[in-house]
Amino acid sequence: MGNHLPKGWVETDLDTVIERMSNGSSLKQHEQFFEGALPISRIETIADGTIDFNRVKYVEANESEIEKYELLDGDILFSHINSDKHLGKTAFFHNEDTLLHGINLLLLRSSKVVNSEFIYLVLRDLRYSGKFIEVAQRSVNQSSINQKKLKAFRIPLPPRAEQDRIVTKVDALMAQHTAIQQAMERIPQLLKDFKQQVLTQAVTGKLTEEWRVGKELEDSESFISDILKRRKVENPKFKIPDNVNPEDFPFDQPETWSFAFLQTFGEFTRGKSKHRPRNDERLFGDQYPFIQTGAVSKVDLITEADKYLSEFGLKQSRLFPKGTLCITIAANIAETAILDIDCCFPDSVVGYLPFEDLYSAKFAMFYLRTIQKELEQYAPATAQKNINLGILFKVPFPVPPFQEQQEIVRRVESLFEKATAIEQRYEKLKTQIDTLPQSILHKAFKGELVEQLDSDGSALELLKEIESLKK
Repeated sequence: MGNHLPKGWVETDLDTVIERMSNGSSLKQHEQFFEGALPISRIETIADGTIDFNRVKYVEANESEIEKYELLDGDILFSHINSDKHLGKTAFFHNEDTLLHGINLLLLRSSKVVNSEFIYLVLRDLRYSGKFIEVAQRSVNQSSINQKKLKAFRIPLPPRAEQDRIVTKVDALMAQHTAIQQAMERIPQLLKDFKQQVLTQAVTGKLTEEWRVGKELEDSESFISDILKRRKVENPKFKIPDNVNPEDFPFDQPETWSFAFLQTFGEFTRGKSKHRPRNDERLFGDQYPFIQTGAVSKVDLITEADKYLSEFGLKQSRLFPKGTLCITIAANIAETAILDIDCCFPDSVVGYLPFEDLYSAKFAMFYLRTIQKELEQYAPATAQKNINLGILFKVPFPVPPFQEQQEIVRRVESLFEKATAIEQRYEKLKTQIDTLPQSILHKAFKGELVEQLDSDGSALELLKEIESLKK
């Protein structure tokens, strides 16, 4: 490191700049505050480099214990034990409230002529670079660093004036970083709300309001009536659903729209899983894709399966064709996805296959996603919620002309693609922003973050002053 240090900097060990390094108190800790109690730090109280007073515990301490373990302004807490998750976590104490130094944390108090926050930043940089893990892994106890090892760490040391400028600059940049992170945290919810608004606009006709102007579209009420007559002729046993009462529907439909039950336009069939036990090895093989409720809740389009059934397994189940709308009726209620492959699923999933050119499976999926919360209310309050086919049979669906259904699907997919593109950019940007503190500190300790001034002198003078103070 020494050959690459900026002008006026020196390399030294941590022990040189530390006035005091000590272990924490092992006083009995209590969860709740009581009269005369004092808060005490612990590993869990270290959050983003500061002390989270909401997570402290409480102890009873006499005057000598308070004097021995009380944190002073500018003290640094260092997690030297426990696990790789906590190893090297640091907190800079800058608070007027009393706080005692707890067990499993080392207290570091820097020399008075050194900026203690600069030392805290050096420790953060060492943790980011993985140096603490490297040293701990060479120890007998691989998840700890004792005082001797910590004191031996080599650190860069600029003149005091430059230390102060670096700390000021880093504080300003970290504050900006926090503000950016807080703004970024809103994006996933904004995208989720946007998608939900798109779906609501789609299934209420507002998304295609201007598109309908001037178009001669088939009246859905007549269309539904013709379908019901045709189905009765094709299947005399077909039970004609009761008419939907428009007053029971949650919104006013466009003039060319109507309402009907899904079974008017296709077939509802519950998945099959007759064989018990369900984990019988004979059921599984490599021939017929098989999904469960968890797969339905993850994607819009199911293109692959984690498991496959054997010939024996297929006899206990049913192979649903590509294009089937899957609806979960147990555990996660009314989650939806469309099969892009022929696939089997258990009786906790319902398959809906609309007849060609009568109703869009994707439009049905969009509507189910806008009323999912309402459908959950029909599930009995048991350990595992579930609904049945009878409930789905009674749910009225909006019926736009088929041409408009196709236009709605096209517009929703186009808007969702834009949202997905934003989401992908967000994930990439979030990764860059999350690593920004590391980049800031890396530049700081290369001497590239603030201007170097000849008037600062050399850190060699600072080392002499530290040595003089120690004597």
